[in-house]
Amino acid sequence: MGTASSPGDAAPRPAAGHGTGRRGQAARAVRALLQEHPAWVLLRSRNAAAAVVLLDRNLGASRRRLPVEQLADRIDDDVPELRRAGFELPYSGYFYVSEWIDEGVLVRRRAASSGGEPGAETVELSDGALLAIRFVSRLSRPHPAVTPSRLGAVLDGLHRLADESDPDPEARLAALLEQRAALDAKIERARRGDSEALPADVAVERAREILALAGDIPADLARVRTELERTDRELRRRLLESDGSRDIFLDDIYRGVDHLAESEAGRGLVAFRELLRRSEHSAQDDLGRVLDSVHLAPSEASALRRLLPTLQDAADELTDTMGVLRRALQRMVRSGELPAERALRRLIGEAQDAALAAAPDVAPGAELRLSLPLGAVAPRSVGGLAPHNPGGEDVEAPPADPALPPRPVSLTALRAMARDSEIDVDELRGHVNDVIDQAGRATVASVLAAHPATQGAASVVGLLTLAERHGTPTTEQEDVGWRSSRGVARRASLPQHQFEEHVP
Repeated sequence: MGTASSPGDAAPRPAAGHGTGRRGQAARAVRALLQEHPAWVLLRSRNAAAAVVLLDRNLGASRRRLPVEQLADRIDDDVPELRRAGFELPYSGYFYVSEWIDEGVLVRRRAASSGGEPGAETVELSDGALLAIRFVSRLSRPHPAVTPSRLGAVLDGLHRLADESDPDPEARLAALLEQRAALDAKIERARRGDSEALPADVAVERAREILALAGDIPADLARVRTELERTDRELRRRLLESDGSRDIFLDDIYRGVDHLAESEAGRGLVAFRELLRRSEHSAQDDLGRVLDSVHLAPSEASALRRLLPTLQDAADELTDTMGVLRRALQRMVRSGELPAERALRRLIGEAQDAALAAAPDVAPGAELRLSLPLGAVAPRSVGGLAPHNPGGEDVEAPPADPALPPRPVSLTALRAMARDSEIDVDELRGHVNDVIDQAGRATVASVLAAHPATQGAASVVGLLTLAERHGTPTTEQEDVGWRSSRGVARRASLPQHQFEEHVP
């Protein structure tokens, strides 16, 4: 919309590669953030308001990590209240937790093992989720537009940076003498009794500034963890791509050179932890004095009291993570797994090359005839099972005492373990045959009506598989019902199949 112009009035087009190109690159980068960054994904999701509240309530503050099942149960407990408040949340807590994991809002990790057993699977807020929650918190509780303490912190930092970075030793000496003179003047006023404590409102303002600055640290630490894991993946990629003959990088890792600690994230973590260690006692004393003399709101006082323990726990955990990644990398080199990993990578590359070569001749929608047998547990000796630690740590089972008799193994317990990972086809076959004996024929719906699905949706899938193999399809649909593992009623409409003979 605008006035017409003649060709001679047209604005000159900018040359390629100049400002327009840079702006286009910047816009594409922002678009990538919009589509991929967990903070933006969370804030533009369909239930952003409810999600921010649920995540902050259950994983914010001191609760940084929860088992997946426990977080899903907490979400289930909170969702009814939000529904009554008008929010449309039709799904279960486990659905939302899974969605947040897929979107990168939550990070799924395996807890530390205990007694040789793998730990529970836990989730925690990603650095993007922490940024989003922090952003919403600042919008709902905006900082005053101008505060003397914030400006003073900026000016003091600028003045200190100028003094300490000046290459002229005479200038640095003059700055130190100026600081000493100011400190001597303060000491003299204190001796005369002329100095006064900060006014109460100024002290509260400064304490809130400290809390505002400290509030950004958890997201920074989460980014450090993400960067360490990214660096670990890059180091593993370099190992797999090296030829292994005369590789300096491979030799460095074999000798124990810590490339993770030498990365930017590793150096920052080491410096952060060292500063925290040196300042721990003095900072603890300072916190006690502030809490005794500054009248803060209960929530602010609690946040200030938790500040140091939270930072120490996070720094210790990150240091442990870096150590685990370093040991796993060295074990990968020293254990002889590297040649097998390289061979697997080569085979995968060959398969990808073959797929690309076949792509021009095979249509994307071409039907490929593949048959997969229904899973079943092959019986074998329990003594042949080797424990596996998903965390990558070496786990050595305690040696058995030869004087003690062997412990009996429950067949019922082994069957229960198998049912956790496989569909119990024998049970379903017996249910179908039982209904046929009583009624002469059976369908999936009649079998489920007589014998409820003990494995939830897995039982329904197993019955459908048996129906496709041994039943006769009809032109009708039938409704089937079952309960999930959490006891939630489920229903579905399926094509009907008739069982007219026993399923072998």
